[in-house]
Amino acid sequence: MPNGATATIIGHLTRDPESKSVGDDDMKTQLRSCFAFFLVGLVALSAFDASAAVAPHSEESMMKGATHVIRGKVVALSSKTQKSKVESTLFARDRIFKVTMILSEVEKGKAIKPGDELTFEAWQPSTRLPLLPGPQGHQPIPAKGDLVKTYLLYNKKTKTYHPFMPNGIKILKKAK
Repeated sequence: MPNGATATIIGHLTRDPESKSVGDDDMKTQLRSCFAFFLVGLVALSAFDASAAVAPHSEESMMKGATHVIRGKVVALSSKTQKSKVESTLFARDRIFKVTMILSEVEKGKAIKPGDELTFEAWQPSTRLPLLPGPQGHQPIPAKGDLVKTYLLYNKKTKTYHPFMPNGIKILKKAK
């Protein structure tokens, strides 16, 4: 007569394939949970509008597409962090810069002239969760006192100027 351990092994080897044990149910539950988690993750990731970084524009294309092309000295710079208007991920915040210039030259554009003060908005991503690639905003952001050339687009609806992204701001001379 076999002992208890041998009887258990023999029972597993000779049991009917249609019969279920407690271990089989646990394994199926775990597999179902893993599969469900995988599907939810896949759907969540595909729901994001995963955009890529924006390639730099040539000076010719910016000159052609810009409503205003100006040169001047940055006299004021302020920034604030706010919810992103560019991306709609779970947690996306952008740093919005307001750059004020005194114009020294107007290469293209109407209703502005040298000596005028003009303010434009630029942005850079501050926080992104989940960490997905996307537009990187304007590079570089000038400092107060810098001499810059900007290729701007005017938004009639919001009455604001925005540089071409990502390279619509050229720093000609850094402030000392």
